[in-house]
Amino acid sequence: MQKSYLDYAMSVIVGRALPDVRDGLKPVHRRVLYAMFDGGYRPDRGFFKCARVVGDVLGAYHPHGDTAVYDALVRLVQPWSLRYPLAQGQGNFGSPGNDPAAAQRYTETRLAPLAMEMVRDIDEETVDFTPNYDGRTMEPTILPSRFPNLLVNGSAGIAVGMATNIPPHNMREVVAGVQWALANPDAPREQLLAELMARIPAPDFPTGALIVGRRGVEDAYRTGRGLITMRAVVDTEEDSRGRT
Repeated sequence: MQKSYLDYAMSVIVGRALPDVRDGLKPVHRRVLYAMFDGGYRPDRGFFKCARVVGDVLGAYHPHGDTAVYDALVRLVQPWSLRYPLAQGQGNFGSPGNDPAAAQRYTETRLAPLAMEMVRDIDEETVDFTPNYDGRTMEPTILPSRFPNLLVNGSAGIAVGMATNIPPHNMREVVAGVQWALANPDAPREQLLAELMARIPAPDFPTGALIVGRRGVEDAYRTGRGLITMRAVVDTEEDSRGRT
């Protein structure tokens, strides 16, 4: 029973629920991006029907139902879901108020320019490939990811016995922090934390909310756990009749 449970838990963790720290992606998002790259749905070309992308992913890499694949693709497009979207879209991709996206036969997509940095040099033996679910083709175990996607876009997932919720951060701030860390590999932990927090003061959410207080942020950076309190920003507008 113990072995079976552990095998099941690891299958969920590795195969579905949690992102890989190396590219910040869950398997379904990685397969969507790779299928779009392999299929030529690139930012210098026109838009393609989302149904076509979903079919490519289902047929070659992710035989788990079209809803899961389309939901993953929609999230890659939505600027309120990702700080730095990895796909571009045409059509109705929902709203921050949880309105659903239009059916996949109506919407169109292609890779965002930033996504090309996720897959750049993937054909140069930069990452390992593994057989797909039916052994007829190969898929990457991770993407090369030339920027720290896990930190800049964050991720959330619930697995068996563990969960994660990593907030997004500003790209310029993260790069500044990474540069300092690489230049000072032997810095004491406290100095490293202080220097990183000076360069990366807090998460940077795509919806533009305010973070109230620094204590939760500091706890998260020091221990991996912290409660971040957010406050919405409201703009009051008045129409021509004086109504707000």
